[in-house]
Amino acid sequence: AVLITGTSIGGIGFEAARVIAKYANLVIITGYDAERLQHSVDAIKKEFPHASIRKLILDVSSLAAVSKAAAEVNAYPEPLHILINNAAATPAKFSVTEDGLERQMATNHIGPFLFTNLILPKIVASRTPSLTPRVIFISSDAHAFTPGLDISTLAQPTPEKYKTVFEPYKDTKSANVLTTVELASRLKGKVNVYTLHPGCELARYSVDARPTEILDADGQPNKDLPYEWKTVPEGAATTVVAAFDPGLHFADKSGAYLRDCQVTKDDVAPHSIDPERASQLWKATEKIVGQSF
Repeated sequence: AVLITGTSIGGIGFEAARVIAKYANLVIITGYDAERLQHSVDAIKKEFPHASIRKLILDVSSLAAVSKAAAEVNAYPEPLHILINNAAATPAKFSVTEDGLERQMATNHIGPFLFTNLILPKIVASRTPSLTPRVIFISSDAHAFTPGLDISTLAQPTPEKYKTVFEPYKDTKSANVLTTVELASRLKGKVNVYTLHPGCELARYSVDARPTEILDADGQPNKDLPYEWKTVPEGAATTVVAAFDPGLHFADKSGAYLRDCQVTKDDVAPHSIDPERASQLWKATEKIVGQSF
């Protein structure tokens, strides 16, 4: 079984789920809105009527909702082989969640951290001599455009820290890479963990990216901007590679960062792969969620 978070129609999570559903025994898709989630199911089933799709209501910005959804997953009779942490909040103005956390950090890092760890025993249990389960965190090259995540501010965020809506987003993507590094270290090959840059398709949805900046006069992506534009299928391709490419099977590949469907070291910022910082972030996040793993 494959579980993908954040699968609204039009996004890379949906596209990955759509492609995988043709082949997988079971694809579990998540969303916080039941109606939108059903639309995703209907769209996949219309193209692949025999696909096995299961809905899971999950709001990764809420620790209570994450715990509830994880309990539901742990009660599934089927083994879980692949978890793709795709759900994310795009850049937006500063706000806090019901847990008092900065919304982007809660959605992109803290919620996925808790969800992954709560269902991790089930994922580990699916390991066989011929199959090593995988956990994937969708990050972004944006992680490299921050001087480094300030771990001390996670529990008590303040708006003064964020000069633009992109600052917290960059930090969350750094947190995804650091979490991958630490989790890979802890699992020692029992589960392989990867993170990746899918592309810049999501940038068009950010609140301070005006359409005239994103698109040219012909309505096409503006190639003068310093972004690598991709279509949704192109963006989802690296996700699918991380989930299934047999070339990544070996334990020494665990913890890798992928870009353009390839493992890369050149595109990863040193501050986001530092083992000591990764361990510090892990411990700080454990304190926030109130659980040790």
